[in-house]
Amino acid sequence: MSEYEQPGHVDTKRDASYGASTAPFAEFERRVAAAIIDLAAIFFLTIWLSSIGQPFGLPPGSGGSTFVVLALLYFFASWASPLRATPVQWLLRMRVVDRSGERLQTFRAAIRAVLFVSGTIGVWTLRKVPETPWFLIIVIPSFVMFCATLFNANRQGLHDIVAESVVVLARMIRSPADRRALRDCIEQNTKLPWSTKRPKASRIVLPLILIIVVVFGIYNMALVRYEMGLRARISYAYQQTASLRTALETSYRTSGGWAASEEELGTPLQKNFPDGGYYALEDNAVIRIRFTVIPRLKPISLLITPRWEGEDLLWQCRAEGEISGGVLPAHCRN
Repeated sequence: MSEYEQPGHVDTKRDASYGASTAPFAEFERRVAAAIIDLAAIFFLTIWLSSIGQPFGLPPGSGGSTFVVLALLYFFASWASPLRATPVQWLLRMRVVDRSGERLQTFRAAIRAVLFVSGTIGVWTLRKVPETPWFLIIVIPSFVMFCATLFNANRQGLHDIVAESVVVLARMIRSPADRRALRDCIEQNTKLPWSTKRPKASRIVLPLILIIVVVFGIYNMALVRYEMGLRARISYAYQQTASLRTALETSYRTSGGWAASEEELGTPLQKNFPDGGYYALEDNAVIRIRFTVIPRLKPISLLITPRWEGEDLLWQCRAEGEISGGVLPAHCRN
């Protein structure tokens, strides 16, 4: 057994990147890995419960609330238990304890669970930012809460600071002497000036790269999903004009001119789409589609214009207003 594995000994040598001792505390990367596995397990359990839940009284579409309840119960029960960790944290040799190295009191475990789950939901809200940019006021504080771990000598996130908890390596709290040494280490770190505790860039580069990759991945998947949704809505609106276009063509071939109103055609116009919007007949058989619900589509309209090529009638589609061509159906792009 080496010197630093002796009971009661906490390695208080200065970390290469911190003036304070970070040796007793679990690394950011290890904590992130445990959180991802824990949350994935809860997610799949939620899906399973949702698939079988109706016979037990769970209403359809309750997956989100079910996930939140399961996550709160799971983390609270884990951190308040003698295990002092979730099963995944336990396997990765981490323990969530108070500043004395003891099991968290019930109310502190509850506070930590609420803040952790709230922060997780805030981070996941990033996927809604392409559609609703003001959600950033939820996303940014959530990332700050977790990223504070990188700049704290005791590796505490804001949820740890509020709950007065620390995440330590299991071998650091094996005995009463270990826990006393841990308490002394935390007190020593707390008293050090910020200039001493400030991390060097080399210490936080890898975690920051991990955070950037996660943010970039979530945001880009959300952006692709959002633009696919916009394209689907525009395509649906265009398809809903099919009966009107057919009636206009039939009327023109019969009378030699364009009908000026729906009354002449005998074809009622659809005033509202299920997800918001409508279309209207304008002069010279131009059909204008407007959207009334989705913020990004509100400033634009879709113009469908007839054009004869010999005996064939073609319908041209173009957007009027500022919108990315990527969200338009292929036949509506200039």
